[in-house]
Amino acid sequence: MFNHPGLQLPIRSKLDMLNDIVQIVCYLHEGNRKEGEKYILDLKLRSLFMDETIQNRVLVFTDQVHFQFNYDPYHKMNSDIQQAADHLIEAMGFQPPKDDY
Repeated sequence: MFNHPGLQLPIRSKLDMLNDIVQIVCYLHEGNRKEGEKYILDLKLRSLFMDETIQNRVLVFTDQVHFQFNYDPYHKMNSDIQQAADHLIEAMGFQPPKDDY
């Protein structure tokens, strides 16, 4: 059964958004843009029901991912994408993982 993001509790939608971020980064790393786009669209859809800060952070993150897919397909993850993901995670009220290395 499809659960429309506008009808979900905000915390449930935010958890789904966290999953979207993880999947996007994984597909970016694999170079699989087609599969990553599904999660990018879901992330953008869910952000429509969040505050303006989260919406802005989603756009920054997804723009960075799209730029990376287009600009440098052989070096997938970079500090700009990591920073954009961290800012989005923080805007949703979560703490991004700490770098222990």
